[in-house]
Amino acid sequence: MRFHKSVLLQPACHFLAVKSGGHYVDCTLGGGGHAAEILRQGGKVLGLDQDPDAISACLALPKPLGEGGPDLILVQSNFIHLAEVVSAHHWQPVLGVLLDLGVSEHQINTPGRGFSFQESGLLDMRMDPNLPNTAATLVNQLSVNQLTSLLRDFGEIPVAKLLAVKIIAARPLTTTDQLAAITGKWSRQAFQALRIAVNDELGALKEILSQAQQILAPGGRLVVISFHSLEDRIVKHTLKNMPSLTPKPVIGEKGAKLRAYVKTINHY
Repeated sequence: MRFHKSVLLQPACHFLAVKSGGHYVDCTLGGGGHAAEILRQGGKVLGLDQDPDAISACLALPKPLGEGGPDLILVQSNFIHLAEVVSAHHWQPVLGVLLDLGVSEHQINTPGRGFSFQESGLLDMRMDPNLPNTAATLVNQLSVNQLTSLLRDFGEIPVAKLLAVKIIAARPLTTTDQLAAITGKWSRQAFQALRIAVNDELGALKEILSQAQQILAPGGRLVVISFHSLEDRIVKHTLKNMPSLTPKPVIGEKGAKLRAYVKTINHY
């Protein structure tokens, strides 16, 4: 499926240790690559994504009615509602949870979504179109100190204040190419910072890591694929007391890092 190419596909399913008929949760469906492989290996998948385009792309995945109910259930939801969705669909015991963080190829390659600094489009960057604030909202309303903190903390940009001053001087900004012309060589980091802020990605990550540990059955696996150091640090810190299956992360394309953990009965 060309909606999104799943990275570290086989390693992710290897560490999930898919069992026939077992219940798994793909918290970030994207184009359904990971979900399709879990299904192929005999698992059942509860798939979440806050982006309605991802849900639409996954409607073509096979949904046979296996023993005990359907093999695939699709839910449009932010993964911060993981425990609630699992409970509502009676999806326990959960043998594995998968998180493939970051932005999808479809989101990047659709100019109207506003994620790419290389394509002209509105400054949006919302993964869920119902979120209240777009990237344009932040760019045009934040103070210089607020914008500096955003660019520094989420983009790790050493010249964050200089960029913030330039952005504010050029307001109002409504398109990606307008912003990219100002951020220049720091565009990748600046767009990342705004995307993280718009979607509260780091706050959501902390929340789901806690929920995932709670809903997993003893012996269940948690696999997380991250794409930048901010995500990776949160994963390592939050899960430091959970037994790791990957003493060193598995490295994939685009700098992706896969870390896998197993839930024991008394690991807290």
